[in-house]
Amino acid sequence: MSEIFGPVPSRRLGQSLGVNNIPPKHCTYACVYCQLGKALHFTVKRQEFYSPYALASAVQHRLETLRESNQGLDYITIVPDGEPTLDINLHTLIRELKKMGVPIAIISNGSLIWQEEVQQALMDVDWVSLKVDAVTDDVWRRVDRPHGSLVHKDILEGMQQFSKNYLENKHHKLMTESMLIEDVNNHEGEIQRMADFIATL
Repeated sequence: MSEIFGPVPSRRLGQSLGVNNIPPKHCTYACVYCQLGKALHFTVKRQEFYSPYALASAVQHRLETLRESNQGLDYITIVPDGEPTLDINLHTLIRELKKMGVPIAIISNGSLIWQEEVQQALMDVDWVSLKVDAVTDDVWRRVDRPHGSLVHKDILEGMQQFSKNYLENKHHKLMTESMLIEDVNNHEGEIQRMADFIATL
């Protein structure tokens, strides 16, 4: 199944087996720096893409192959070519992957974290990465170029609420990622605002 790839070496996650849970370029953002180019499906609607059970079965098969060849694995990482929380079956997928006894990671832009069902899905993940490219609204719009229905304040507050609940489990790891772009968000004021916000998580 082509939606499962790796394992690949990751600086942060060690040996990581990737899971592409949505088709390419379905995203809530059209970031100016995206290596994938323009989003083909610019949306905030959570929907069904692939069967979570089929994905989990493919992961299980790959794990068996790795074990037969004595290859180590540190994480199963949900990292599609788009925004993984657009998958309405994400919670089911995570639940099925957790049964395999390998830590689960997810890399998200955080744009839907204000939704209760998204927060609940991510509560079962061992390692979560959320994106913080700006705190000022106009800078956020210039860098991440969000879907028009998204509200930056809701996203930032959603991250704070999620962090509070998620980190009650001392084994959970919450990371943030920020992309600095010259003459847009790399000035001292915005960097300080980002640092101050991240410190609240």
